Amino acid sequence: MNKKITLAVVCTIIVFAVGLSITQNIAANEKYSRVFSLSATFFADRGYVEIKFNDVSQKTTSVTLEILGMEQSYQKIFSGPNFSVRVPFSAVPQYGWKSMPVTLVVEHQEFGRVGIKTEIHNQGDRVPQIIYSEL
Repeated sequence: MNKKITLAVVCTIIVFAVGLSITQNIAANEKYSRVFSLSATFFADRGYVEIKFNDVSQKTTSVTLEILGMEQSYQKIFSGPNFSVRVPFSAVPQYGWKSMPVTLVVEHQEFGRVGIKTEIHNQGDRVPQIIYSEL
């Protein structure tokens, strides 16, 4: 009997924790999506990916940009609340853009450190979801 009660309590705690985590992620996405914008667009005819970041609050002090999945990871640090950079790419990667996420670590005067992640998309395609996290 004790094993059944223990199992029920553990399952309840797990369900509660997952629900709380989902709620916090939704709240973070709503909070940060009003302040930060990020796009990463591949222009095949020009041979580059253009990455744009903007902070409407103007309280970002620095941003570390990283493109993962490349032979040599691309990383660059920017200061200030916005930037635009072009990164050379000759073609869509063999395993698609999902294999090369674009990540940012934003240092913000009000929010502290915020993680932002998106995928590169081809010009004219639907813009992928942006994922925000508190670091």
